Amino acid sequence: MRKNGSRSISIRQYKLTDLFLFAVILVIAELIAHFAGVKFADDTVAYLITFTVPITALVMMRWGWVAVLYAVADGVLWCLLKSAKWQSYLCYGLGNAFIALLLLMTRFMGKERIAGKWYFSALFVTCGWVAVMLGRSLVGLCAGYSFGELLRNFCLNELLSLFMAVVIICVMRKLDGMFEDQKSYLARIDGERRDKAHPDAFGASPVEMDEESMSILKRWDDNLS
Repeated sequence: MRKNGSRSISIRQYKLTDLFLFAVILVIAELIAHFAGVKFADDTVAYLITFTVPITALVMMRWGWVAVLYAVADGVLWCLLKSAKWQSYLCYGLGNAFIALLLLMTRFMGKERIAGKWYFSALFVTCGWVAVMLGRSLVGLCAGYSFGELLRNFCLNELLSLFMAVVIICVMRKLDGMFEDQKSYLARIDGERRDKAHPDAFGASPVEMDEESMSILKRWDDNLS
């Protein structure tokens, strides 16, 4: 593909750059959520808001399964910031990986359909949030905690995160190419670029005319002369 009209980069380079930028965004967002939680939240809540689900959902729509690594890494980062116990690393690290269930939606519904309607996009990110909450609770159950209590606490503490995730995705889907499979997006814009590069169809292509039409035009031209 072409960047800045003069330099070409490969799809691989574009993908790595894109993934790196989203990784930076995820880290910054988690740091903001952590320090906001330290300043404004009390001891009864883990944090005020997290951007794990919407950012992971965006990366999944853009590049597929690699987005699961973002969810796992974000869970580990959260535990590091909180100086959490090893059980929390399991809950947040492995539990966040359950967002991989969204890959089934992209497989059977199709990314274009999910991005095409706001309610499908909202359903997509909501299912991702539910998958993460269930995943953390199931992993916590294996670690000896109460499934019901964990699920209740996770859901109550992150209701604001769900609301923000839906809002973010509904906004991002309106930006061209943001909430879209990037290979399809690049193919689409390349096709649009090629179409714009073609000369105007009017008068650009030769027109076949029979001899009778040619003779009429010739007589008309002679009369004008």
